[in-house]
Amino acid sequence: MSENNLSRRNFLRINSLAGVGLALSQAIPFSALANNLQTNAGHKPVRYFDAFTCIGPRKYKHLAEPWKLSELISEMEHCSVSGALVSYTMSTFYDAMYSNLELSNMLKPYSHLFAVWNVMPALTNEFPSAEELGRKMQEHNVRAVSIHPATNGWNWKATYQQDILRWLNEQQVLTIIQLSEIGDWQDLEELLLQFPKIPVLITGVYWSDQRNLIPMMENHSNLHCTFDCLQNMYGIEYMYSKGLVKQMVFGTNAPIMSVGAHRTFIDYAEIPEDARALIAGGNLTRLLKGQQPEKEYVNKQEDELMAAIRHGRPVPSPIIDMHMHMLHEGMNGAGWSYTMENGDPKGVFALTKKLGYAGGGFMSWNGVVSVDTPAGNITTGKALDIAPPGYWGLANFDPTHYTQNELSKMIPALYEKDARFIGMKPYHYIGVNYDDPSWEQWWKYGNDHHFYALLHSQRGDMGEYETLAAKYKNVRWLVAHSGQSYDYADKVIAAIKKFPNIYAEITLTSVPSGIIDYLVAGAGADKVLYGSDLPMRDPRPQLGWVVFSRLPVAIKRKVLGENAMQVIKPCMDRLPKYNRPVINNK
Repeated sequence: MSENNLSRRNFLRINSLAGVGLALSQAIPFSALANNLQTNAGHKPVRYFDAFTCIGPRKYKHLAEPWKLSELISEMEHCSVSGALVSYTMSTFYDAMYSNLELSNMLKPYSHLFAVWNVMPALTNEFPSAEELGRKMQEHNVRAVSIHPATNGWNWKATYQQDILRWLNEQQVLTIIQLSEIGDWQDLEELLLQFPKIPVLITGVYWSDQRNLIPMMENHSNLHCTFDCLQNMYGIEYMYSKGLVKQMVFGTNAPIMSVGAHRTFIDYAEIPEDARALIAGGNLTRLLKGQQPEKEYVNKQEDELMAAIRHGRPVPSPIIDMHMHMLHEGMNGAGWSYTMENGDPKGVFALTKKLGYAGGGFMSWNGVVSVDTPAGNITTGKALDIAPPGYWGLANFDPTHYTQNELSKMIPALYEKDARFIGMKPYHYIGVNYDDPSWEQWWKYGNDHHFYALLHSQRGDMGEYETLAAKYKNVRWLVAHSGQSYDYADKVIAAIKKFPNIYAEITLTSVPSGIIDYLVAGAGADKVLYGSDLPMRDPRPQLGWVVFSRLPVAIKRKVLGENAMQVIKPCMDRLPKYNRPVINNK
């Protein structure tokens, strides 16, 4: 059977008939699975058990950022998550054992919450020996620990400091680690080789770490990962196809990060149901030697959008993505440290169809991040040639590689030749502030034609946006990554309040919990726009970030698509009919 003929139906049939779907995962070509995605008819919801949450005070915290146990529980209940491992900042930033015991006492009333203790060597008069630690862990039913050698100032490589690691290895205790705490990827390899029986769960790994992470997981069965920051394009499907399903663990970093964002990645994963159940909680229960929440919790007050995601069905609301990129056909990588599995038009449009997209605006990757702007515009045009209805393009230009005279010809030539381009997408890699005079002729052209612009600024203020919004009033200026942090959101909100033609586009890996609601409350329900930044990261967590917000359904619909229609409305007559998104909210 060729890859192209392997449909999802055959894929599921093979796994079902064999009765060993997980064991066959390596035999299924991932490219066939990705290129044959169909609209998901849905599935039975699975029980979620969160491996990575953290409560407690922390430095440099914004007032609106959640940090309390009550906020964690509320978010879990809202998103229908049944249980969680809970760590405590004070176990790292204050006396470890005192704070470990404090955490266990806090969690006593909650049978579905389980403490993660921070541990260290017993070399100073502040932490118990490994044997005494074991007795205390048994007394408090603690089955998972974390280590923070860098933050807590101990050398895990020194043999005289490894008693704790040897004990964890002997007892096979789940050990949660952030890479920065032990060094780099080479250091992690050393740890895994030296202590092969420690079940290691690495958190905080990004999509840009795939070239190190995935091969290491293939070579070390005791290495497990969460997707809190990973969020890699087709990541769950790809890693499943590599035979890693027993090493993939649901973990959210709640209440800092959105729980809904992370469960959506798994809810929409195109994998067999037994695999989904393992990732959602089964693997964690095994690593904890049977520890798990006693019952499944379901939010009986969830709206129809949330329910659709939990059941793996498309969200019953039109989605317009205002921040997308595109690779050349057949590509899975984009240079630098970026791996984007199926990040080409076929892969991207298969996934957006599955999710129920009505359309959106995209630009190239090579023109934006690789700063080859003419080639990037060609890439975008070719992708538009095979795009489904409802998609349009954003162009790239560069005043550092091309003279003003050259730009005066290039800008109108592109837009006059191809009416599918209605957006402007410069990039900070050009190294010139957006309010610099070298950009002016592009902005003037956009203003004359009522285009919109998507800007990613590296400056710490909104000065560029405010200057441009005041000068070019016909342009809608979209602040990219407005949801990256509460501090940044405050700045965006302030700018939007000053200028009616500034908007907030949300996307970023950080998916802060509650920030969608915060942006809407501050900037207005008509000013916040959904964007995903696919295929740099998978769009599913970004979608869940919005859907599992606490906003009313009517406002969620605005963010997901209706507001985007208002942004492109002045360009609608220019767009060919095929490229105009159509939304019909019921």
